[in-house]
Amino acid sequence: MKTLTGQGFGKGHAMGRAAKLSLESGRATLDESLLGQIDKWRKREDVPMALILVAEDPATALLLPLPDGAILSGVVSERLPSRPPQLPEGIALLAGVDDALLSIGEGELLLLEPERGRLSVEPSAYEIVRLQAKHQPRVLLDEPNFPAYTTEGIAVAVWGEATTLKEAEEAMTAGAEGLLLTGESWDEASLWATQSLVGGGDLALALPFDALDPEEIVRLAARAKLRWCLDPATLSVPVETLREELTELVQALEDENQRSALPRLASLNGSTTGFEDVIALAGDFDAPDPDILPWEQPPLYVRIEAVFDQLIGLEEALERGAAGVIVAAHAIAEVKAKIREWS
Repeated sequence: MKTLTGQGFGKGHAMGRAAKLSLESGRATLDESLLGQIDKWRKREDVPMALILVAEDPATALLLPLPDGAILSGVVSERLPSRPPQLPEGIALLAGVDDALLSIGEGELLLLEPERGRLSVEPSAYEIVRLQAKHQPRVLLDEPNFPAYTTEGIAVAVWGEATTLKEAEEAMTAGAEGLLLTGESWDEASLWATQSLVGGGDLALALPFDALDPEEIVRLAARAKLRWCLDPATLSVPVETLREELTELVQALEDENQRSALPRLASLNGSTTGFEDVIALAGDFDAPDPDILPWEQPPLYVRIEAVFDQLIGLEEALERGAAGVIVAAHAIAEVKAKIREWS
């Protein structure tokens, strides 16, 4: 096993086969032998081949479209990005890796740990087991709970919308990968019960601002991937001021040896300034900002209405490149099936 180091971006870990980008033809391309392997894989396997792209520049790798049968798991680059990138959900980046293209062989198994700034080339069985033990899935992966990938290997998160704890339980049973809580029936006890349902997974709170205690928010954020959904038009303080106040609260709790973390702040009205995510509850959302690079666009999550036999807004959300969709529990299985057919 060989270990390389660099500056990591993203969370969790990524594992996949090395795919080195060549610029000899004037544009980024993958090795022909690897393309052949991907084609064979696609014909015999039910899941895409996970690739970690190895490139000189991270932007080139993040923008490269992959062939059918392959999915992007992570990126290793020799250069550092000009500013911290807003990575797609589930993608890890290790940048500033000296001589990455020379040190990594085509098709070698890579294990990328961005939080440690470390890349293992052909990792040992021990290393793989260590990471698997650290990142145990929160649900059993029977058929309803498999993540949804498009035919091009793009993962689209499917969250359940819940106005009560009972609806949250129904959504998780139906295969939701996260929850969006709405309505006015939530109290402290039911919020913590819902966090137990998702474990360390995605939990978004689109609840009245005054109904949430900031201290409970940062405590929940230490135990789940929490998004606090806010309407900028109704905020009494600028979003950056709110983030500063939350940061001070986290520091105060940590000084008392109490677990806390900053939540992701999500915009509910399409405004992206100062926000890390955009959640479109009404089904309408803005086009991507042409002045922001694609991988730096805030992830978009769109609520889909299930009316009779129609999923209103699903195709538009997928065409827009939404990171996830939000539906009622009874529609989760149908939405996942539609995503898997999308090309």
